[in-house]
Amino acid sequence: MEAKSSLFLIVNLIAGQGRCKEVFPKVKVELDKRRIPYDLHYTNEPMEAVDVAKIGLEAGFSTIVAMGGDGTVNEVANGLLGSQASLGVIPAGKGNDFIRMLGIPADPIQSIDTLLDGIPRTMDLGQVGDDRCFVNGLGIGLDAQVARDVLKMERLRGAPAYLSAAIREIFRFKAFPVTLTTADEEFVMDCLSLGIANGIYAGGGFKLAPRASIDDGLIDLSAVGDYPIAERLMRLPRVRAGQHLEWKKVTYRQAPEVSVSSPKRLIAHVDGEPYRLPGESFTVRALPNALRVLVPATSA
Repeated sequence: MEAKSSLFLIVNLIAGQGRCKEVFPKVKVELDKRRIPYDLHYTNEPMEAVDVAKIGLEAGFSTIVAMGGDGTVNEVANGLLGSQASLGVIPAGKGNDFIRMLGIPADPIQSIDTLLDGIPRTMDLGQVGDDRCFVNGLGIGLDAQVARDVLKMERLRGAPAYLSAAIREIFRFKAFPVTLTTADEEFVMDCLSLGIANGIYAGGGFKLAPRASIDDGLIDLSAVGDYPIAERLMRLPRVRAGQHLEWKKVTYRQAPEVSVSSPKRLIAHVDGEPYRLPGESFTVRALPNALRVLVPATSA
């Protein structure tokens, strides 16, 4: 089977704690075996894929492919913002939460079929302040620390790595004060974890925002209050399963935008990668219909 058009392939070899470097030779063999035309570009620095994706647009490519993890997908999506090009994904990261929402196969070789026969689906993005966009979500607090811990792990990958880091942080992470403001409400609370999501999944399969939809024009706010350590351990499996929304110490809202402020310096991640927040106060908003992504025909 031959490709409908050539692909602009952006590969982050260090993604997935080296997993991408392991599987890319097999992907390349498959692409060449199928005689799929592609331009190949490697990235070596954080945020480099943003500029590389723009190079692909300037060269006239209609499909820009991110091979790596959610962080690589995030960078390529930021580069495609405002264009009519489609994002393709060959998953090779740690959590691969983005593809869970779209039905893209987790197997890198199988995902090639979506690049050839997939259907473009329009989806929202989230935006922090005036610059950085996200495909899955912005995480503040415990889940941000978990994401940083996972980056340092050498042996564990995927869901086991995130679960191990989450259990570790349950014992030592301290809650933080935050004020959350939507168009209709304001909440002041001590948070253990604050997720502002575009998609359902984060942290290797945790359903932090189980009601989220990537095409509803809304972001999902999931703020989890503080609990004693023993209770944190007991509640963790229910958070992973998305069964935490009715708890008294959980605030869950869907809105076009939310403002966040805190007197504390907060740590954050965007799509699993460490991120420096714009300041003590900032706004996160939904960008409706901001990205086209190739998905299997059965998932469109």
